[in-house]
This record gives sequence, structure tokens and C-alpha cells, in this order.
Amino acid sequence: MTGNAMTQVEWRRMAIDPGRREDHLPGTTRMEITGTLQMQDIVQALGAEPDAQRCVEAGLEVLAMAGHPPARAVVSTGHGRLEALEFYVDAAVPTCCELDSTLQHAIASRFTSVLPPGLAVTVLPLAAYAQEATDEGKSFEADTLRTCARELLGRGGEMSQRLAVVCAYLSALHGVQAVAEQLGYLEQSLLAQGQETLSWRLRRHRSVEGRELAQALEGLSRAADDALYEFGTCYSAARASYQLEQMQRVHDRIARFRDTFRHGGRCPEPRRAVRADTAC
Repeated sequence: MTGNAMTQVEWRRMAIDPGRREDHLPGTTRMEITGTLQMQDIVQALGAEPDAQRCVEAGLEVLAMAGHPPARAVVSTGHGRLEALEFYVDAAVPTCCELDSTLQHAIASRFTSVLPPGLAVTVLPLAAYAQEATDEGKSFEADTLRTCARELLGRGGEMSQRLAVVCAYLSALHGVQAVAEQLGYLEQSLLAQGQETLSWRLRRHRSVEGRELAQALEGLSRAADDALYEFGTCYSAARASYQLEQMQRVHDRIARFRDTFRHGGRCPEPRRAVRADTAC
């Protein structure tokens, strides 16, 4: 299963624009491999790790034996997330789910102790790829997520309330990321983009507005984590409403922050506790 990647495989590398948030985790890079899929081509896209090669080999063998060779493979990598390999197969959803189960069993059988971390291998229907490619130009905007949060809260029920809080956080994250990029506050960062970088840059900002924005975003992040993972207590509508109000206040802070510094506004002088070389 080796081949010449440059002649038999069409490579499509795409760095996802952080303003497009298909992936929630910013800074994702996708490598799409089509044509005659060869194991070595996919392994190369994954960094030529030995454990990755065993997983890829298992995937290709399972799909070949089932008579459903993949039409394309997509490798996704990025800071703060596991590597992912997606095999797109021209088959219905139930068939793809069955193939995926067989693939997971095959991968587990190839490792005698602990499965290697860092790589997720999945079988997906080709129809999903076609639909996602059609919607590729559409972006996830902060306003869209803000509307979604309010609609979820209006439906009632604990699960809707929890999801509303998650959407509220994502809306704020998108908004803060957008204004930081517009004002150039991430350009010199050595870290990948994402909330960790946003907080780091804004916490170092000389303005009260910047540091306040970092605090508010982190508060919504903690609330989203609680909504997603804390199931020991009831998540009330009042609690969700509070977080949506906090979301709105973050957007108000974003607007003030943008208006203050968009036209070359000067940052206040740093306090004594702040180093003089702190970036604005």
C-alpha cells in the first residue's frame, strides 16, 4: 500500500480562517487527500508516526475488505486538539456507522496494551462531505451564536438551558477573537490562536478594558464548562439567564474596546506593577 503522493494524490491544504469557526477550536489545518488513496500518503500527512501507520493500515484494510474503499481522506491537525483522520465512504449512514465500529475494533486489536493517544480515526458518509463543502463559505458569526443561545433558553428544559450557556460562551469567544484580530493584538503571539492566547494577550493589555474583557471571557468559559460537565445538580433557567446577560455585557465591552482603539487610540500608561515593554 505505498504510492507516489505527488502523482496519484491530489493534496488540498487549507488553514481554517479563525473567523470561520467550523471547528470551534481555531487555527485548524486540514489536508484533504483524494484520488488513489495510499497508506504512505496518509501517514505522511499525519507526521509519519509508527502508531499512526498501524491505525491507517487498519482503516484501509477494513474498508477494502468491506468493499467500500474511501473516496477521500481528511487529516485535521491544530494546537490544542487531537489529530483526526476521517475516511469518507460512498455509503449510507448506518453502513458508515457499522464500518466505523469494525474499524475501532480493528485498531484496538492491533495494540496489545494501551491505545496510542492523539489520533482519532473515523468513517463518515461522503454525502456529509458534499454538504459541508457546499456550506464551506458560510461562517459561524458571534451574532448567530448569540441568537442561538437566546432561542435555546426560550425553549425551556434543563438541557436547552445548558446548551444556551455554551452558545453564549462561543458567541463571546468569536466576538473577542474578531476584535483582537482587527486591532492586530495577536499578530506577534508565538502561541496558536484560541482562548488561551486571547486571555494571555488581553491580560497583558495596558488598558483596563482589555484586561476586563479577558476576565469576562474566562468567566463565560468556566460557566460553559459547568454547563457541559457538571451534572451533579440541576441547571436552572435563572442561572442560564444570568450567563446570557453576561454574554450581552461581554459584547458591549467588545464594542467599547473596539471604539476606543480602532482609530489609533492610545493605551493608558501602565501601572508600576506592569512591565514597560508589555504589548498593547
